[in-house]
Amino acid sequence: MKKTKSNLDEMQEQKLLKIEHNGYWLGFWGLLAAILIQCALYPGDQRAIIGEFVVFFLMSFYMLFACMKNGIWDRKLKPNWQTNLKASLLAGVLFGVYQGVRVYLRLHLLLGAVVTSVISAVILSVLCFGGLQITATLTKQRKQHLEDEE
Repeated sequence: MKKTKSNLDEMQEQKLLKIEHNGYWLGFWGLLAAILIQCALYPGDQRAIIGEFVVFFLMSFYMLFACMKNGIWDRKLKPNWQTNLKASLLAGVLFGVYQGVRVYLRLHLLLGAVVTSVISAVILSVLCFGGLQITATLTKQRKQHLEDEE
């Protein structure tokens, strides 16, 4: 099939990019919400989320590797340890609360839910921080390499 010339002017191209951007993030966060809700409603049946899980992680890995390949970290955030620590702690706390609620709803043990929540939050925060540090370093190196090529 022959590739045709775009019929859009620059303003329309920018608007289309914005629409596609919003659509991507709507799909990303919608899939994450669907996965979390289905995990909470059907805790023993992981087959219920397999489709959403596959699409969510394909979207995540595509975005991660495409941004790293182009040396892009974020529009507003810097790829430094302070930002990574804050993001990791936020992810850990949110995941810890989620896990605590799941355990409490299933077992009705407050102490067990609190312990699970704290352990989950700490483990995820450490793993997330490590992953963010690695990807930040790789992204900075790639950005420097791309700038050196020019």
